[in-house]
Amino acid sequence: MISLEFSDEKIVALCKLNDIHGFDSLYTKYEKYIYKLCYYYTNSKEDSLDLLQDIYIKLYKSINNFDESKPLIPWIKRISINTCQNYLRDNKNVISASRNSRLPDDITNNNFSLYTVEDEVNFNNTKHAINSAIKDLPNEYKSVIVLRHVECLSYKEISEYTSIPIGTVKTYLYRGRKLIKEYLKKEGIWEV
Repeated sequence: MISLEFSDEKIVALCKLNDIHGFDSLYTKYEKYIYKLCYYYTNSKEDSLDLLQDIYIKLYKSINNFDESKPLIPWIKRISINTCQNYLRDNKNVISASRNSRLPDDITNNNFSLYTVEDEVNFNNTKHAINSAIKDLPNEYKSVIVLRHVECLSYKEISEYTSIPIGTVKTYLYRGRKLIKEYLKKEGIWEV
């Protein structure tokens, strides 16, 4: 089947008509984005794929209620974030047992052209250390760190997506950043 690139407006319109091309386009266009977001929450390929499936089921079931006068991506983010946070809440024991899982290649690989092999090794070591630091954060800190520094959301958007007051968002960010900095110091990456 040929994958067609539709605008978000066209995707929503087709989905509301139960057109298979709309659902295929919705999946194809946002699959990698949602998977990557899920992985930052789960640190597991299998769990991320399960969450991806759960999120798409929720998107498909609720697309008829989507307000077409609004952009699609914030709605997708909200459903994805809520699903991931519910996963974290419901699987605390499973998550702590899988803290040492390896990051998938699609997250650790970079698309940058660096000048020397040494620069690239240093960059990859630093990136791996930061990802490890993030995955070891307590869940409430991890959520706001991912939303702020991976998703580039504002404090207000984070507050809206997580239903956490802005002051608490700032506190969690401060504490999460502090823990990341301590981890990087311990690894010898952050110089004192």
